[in-house]
Amino acid sequence: LMARVLLDPGDEVWVEDPGYPGLIGALLASGSKLVPLAIDDEGLSVAEGRRLAPRARMACISPSHQYPLGVTMSLARRLELLDWAREADAFVLEDDYDSEYRYSGRPLAALQGLDTDGRVVYVGTMSKVMFPGLRLGYMVVPKHLVSAFKAVRRLTDTHPSTLAQPALAEFIEDGSLAAHVRRTRALYAERQTMLIDALERRLRDRITVRPSQAGMHLVAGLPDGTDDRRLSASARRYGVEAPALSSYFRTHHPRTGLLLGYAGVPEKVIERGVAGLAKALDEVGALA
Repeated sequence: LMARVLLDPGDEVWVEDPGYPGLIGALLASGSKLVPLAIDDEGLSVAEGRRLAPRARMACISPSHQYPLGVTMSLARRLELLDWAREADAFVLEDDYDSEYRYSGRPLAALQGLDTDGRVVYVGTMSKVMFPGLRLGYMVVPKHLVSAFKAVRRLTDTHPSTLAQPALAEFIEDGSLAAHVRRTRALYAERQTMLIDALERRLRDRITVRPSQAGMHLVAGLPDGTDDRRLSASARRYGVEAPALSSYFRTHHPRTGLLLGYAGVPEKVIERGVAGLAKALDEVGALA
């Protein structure tokens, strides 16, 4: 939707590297020219973006909890990005896909809240908070762009589900959504701890994993030389879906690792999953 409203074919767009494949695919389909930028401990490298494509038309980021690395963009980096957008007359897509799930520390202000120039479009989804089958998302759009977005949205299809929308509205208005988020936030924090404990018990010397302040997955580091794509395929044969971190990179030297989701996984399944991952590590090690 943003590409249709704000971009012309051939426009340069900053994207995170590694980044979310669904976004990459949508931008490529729109004819955009992607400019993959590295992620460091403070988030997207604005300095690299200024060097490679200073007049890019848009930056697409997930600052609250970068996917897949899980980095939270620092306040200084957020302000630096907004300064660039102002200078370049560019826009920023802020993908806040799972910011409801923060387990420690104070959340930073959204870019949309820091923006004083109407350059940030804030995007969220209900499928992470509720369930994947609820295909409802939302956008916070600068006032001067609302009419354009509404017009293009109407041309995309008729409208989202007329059954789901009023049901969700009632769920929000009566406080049920807030209660649901509080309950699931506590549950997911427990499951993250369970996963880390299980990994440390069984695989302490074979993978590295750190607690995450936010999100619904962890990134497991692997020993040097491990083929994470082969390991991911092996884990799948043992019933474990653990995408290879290297598969999310486009141009920068890929890091190896596995993405381990825990939010929708009960304790018994976590234990079985770690056992399956141990078997996959044995299998890949035997083939090396």
